[in-house]
Amino acid sequence: MTTTQQTETNAARVESENTLLRIEGLTKTFGSFTAVDGVDLSVPDGELHSIIGPNGAGKTTLFNMIAGSLRPTAGTIHFRGTDITAVDQDERARRGVSRAFQITQLFPGVTVHENLRLAAQADNQRFNPLATRNPDHDERARGMLDDLDVDARPDEVAANLSHGDKKKLEIGMALVSEPTLLLLDEPTSGVAEAELPALLEFLTDAVTDLTVLLIEHDVDLVLELSDRITVLDRGEVIARGDPEDIVANERVQNAYMGGY
Repeated sequence: MTTTQQTETNAARVESENTLLRIEGLTKTFGSFTAVDGVDLSVPDGELHSIIGPNGAGKTTLFNMIAGSLRPTAGTIHFRGTDITAVDQDERARRGVSRAFQITQLFPGVTVHENLRLAAQADNQRFNPLATRNPDHDERARGMLDDLDVDARPDEVAANLSHGDKKKLEIGMALVSEPTLLLLDEPTSGVAEAELPALLEFLTDAVTDLTVLLIEHDVDLVLELSDRITVLDRGEVIARGDPEDIVANERVQNAYMGGY
């Protein structure tokens, strides 16, 4: 083996060892409609990688397949070097894949603290309000409450929170299970402009040491936060690179003619 070949082999090995999520040929069809078409994606440990594209590009369908709520028609998903394509959503969560949704997914009738405790409990159990309380879950919930800095008491019912605080709570619920990979689906969607700075400050601090996949309609925010960006259009990857490359890409500019 030549020196060049050895160098390339070593580089590939390091890249492989550092890759947390690897997707190959991921495809989803609904009848004759192809929502996601042969997507390849490699996300190294510690990267914030954004998935953007016009409406109908296939972003949420891709997220659903990564999270395990939707089975792919073809392709594979590897997480931490293990094929999880056939692994169900609950087991993926136990292995470290956590998701915060575009539309808040809270328990509106219980308190802020209980929402966090139940999410911590779901680290190794299904959500079950009647399950035996674990002191560690309460402790993790209290710690996350300190980080959230919501304008509400821990015993406030979640339904009474502002939309921005509901978003922070839901992200907190995704984080309290101590995930390895966090899927953030439109975290700023519907948040009032006055609440955005506090949410973004919390979000930036919260994901510092995590690997994050982000779907977000605010392109300026994506450009500010992302290490790399993948652009989808009609289910296919049309561009991938750092923010500067994406801004300069002609295919991306054409895909976004007319906005979202």
